[in-house]
Amino acid sequence: MLFWILLLLAFLQGVLEWLPVSSEGQIITVSTLLGIDDPTSALDLALWLHLGTLIAVSVKYHKEIFLYINPRIRDPVTVQWRWFLVLSTIGTIIIGVPCYLLFVSYLELTTSVGEYIMLIIGVALLVTAGLLFYAKKQQKSGKQIEDLSKKEMTLIGLFQGFTIIPGISRSGVTMSSLFLLSVDKEEAIKGSFIMSIPAVLGGFILNLSFRLFNNESIFPAEWWMIVLAVMITAIIGYLTMELFILIARKYNFAIVCIILGILTIILFTLRWVPS
Repeated sequence: MLFWILLLLAFLQGVLEWLPVSSEGQIITVSTLLGIDDPTSALDLALWLHLGTLIAVSVKYHKEIFLYINPRIRDPVTVQWRWFLVLSTIGTIIIGVPCYLLFVSYLELTTSVGEYIMLIIGVALLVTAGLLFYAKKQQKSGKQIEDLSKKEMTLIGLFQGFTIIPGISRSGVTMSSLFLLSVDKEEAIKGSFIMSIPAVLGGFILNLSFRLFNNESIFPAEWWMIVLAVMITAIIGYLTMELFILIARKYNFAIVCIILGILTIILFTLRWVPS
């Protein structure tokens, strides 16, 4: 049964990662509904599956990534992109690491947090919707990533750090932040995806280190199931990425976040209704 649940979650991660609706929150919600009642295990699954979409992004933007990591290339635009990735990653670490440690600690020490995980996700989705609505209303365009100041690059990373909280959409927060800074929509989508690579990799390493430090298994299921799920996520993610980039260019997903947030809260409430 767990094998088929993992395959379903891999498919969902590959599709939802590109939409600003918090794929991590949806994975944890679906895991909970399908009987994985330990929120820590559900969070571990979500972080493992993020490796799959990280692979997909890396393949999609492999030429750009090569430019940014090649020290021999020193043109002004490439240098500014390097600063963007470095400073946004530093900002993410500053906020993301404390948020992760606090969230995981409360999950393990306070059972009530685990019981209310769906409510937390539902409320976080509504917060994401509010941010998307505000960004859409205030949106101007014209800037490129290389036009951002170093302070603005770091600020975007600080916002991304909060997205370790399930339900807060990483792509929703980062794209909204870039929109508010007047970055062109096409450039904001690209910037959001590429800056996710060090953030996702860092989050995975942090979670892995936390498990090893506590002498816990790094795999929330059989290792071969996890590896297969990651590869399926990568394939699905790569195949659907371009389609959803096209959709993201045209639509505001705040309404989707509101619907998912309300639905998640309703499902949480129904769990407490006596049968």
